[in-house]
Amino acid sequence: MFSLAGKVAVVTGAASGIGLGTARRLAAAGATVVLSDINDAAGDAAAMGADFVAADVSDEDSVAALVDEVAAAHGRLDVMVNNAGVLFTAKGIEADAVEDTRRMMEVNLFGVLHGIKHATRVMTGGGSIISTASMAGIVGFPGLSAYGASKWGVVGITRYAAVELGPRGIRVNCVCPTGVQTPLAGEGDHWAFRVQVLAQQHRSTMATVDDVAAAVHFLASDDASMINGHALCVDGGLGAGMSVSLIEAALGESIHDGGAFIE
Repeated sequence: MFSLAGKVAVVTGAASGIGLGTARRLAAAGATVVLSDINDAAGDAAAMGADFVAADVSDEDSVAALVDEVAAAHGRLDVMVNNAGVLFTAKGIEADAVEDTRRMMEVNLFGVLHGIKHATRVMTGGGSIISTASMAGIVGFPGLSAYGASKWGVVGITRYAAVELGPRGIRVNCVCPTGVQTPLAGEGDHWAFRVQVLAQQHRSTMATVDDVAAAVHFLASDDASMINGHALCVDGGLGAGMSVSLIEAALGESIHDGGAFIE
């Protein structure tokens, strides 16, 4: 069940966080994995019996070269995980620098576009493409307008690509994590985002890398053969509606012990 034996998989943004955790998960499931990142991940790749190929996803030629190298080395590409992403600014639409917004679009959105475009060149027998979007691409978070716009784009391009590529046996999906315990959401300047996430979701802890990697693993497998064009929320219920904790904060009292949601 959920075996990836015999499949060749590429994971971008694999030097840390969700990308590294996903690469390890896919390798454990039997896939031949190629890690890719703008930063060096050769040591981590070797530790899991995988390969490393450096690439900058914002550069289309770099992504094309990555795909060509994988196809030449392994003869095929079955799973493409477009995970590389950045968060340069979270000041809000009035204060975000255009340069920071543009760079996030180049990596978060165009990086996904490049990955889809070039992976499909060598997926002659079908395949699975999974991109990392975000709950910020599903619902709004104050301050994350630029980042959220790039992730809304990932959700949109996922659905369009699924429609176009489905007849070729290529499934295109994305995962939309809530806040995840990664270096990108480290202590520093992103504390306000963590507070928002924990207040809105229906559990008291941030998601882990393994939570997201498990979702990617499922979508990569043949067991998900009927899932195409889907944005899978890994969100602790955040997208389902207002959390009990927010209701209690508004009411100023607990509703767990006999309190009423609506009087």
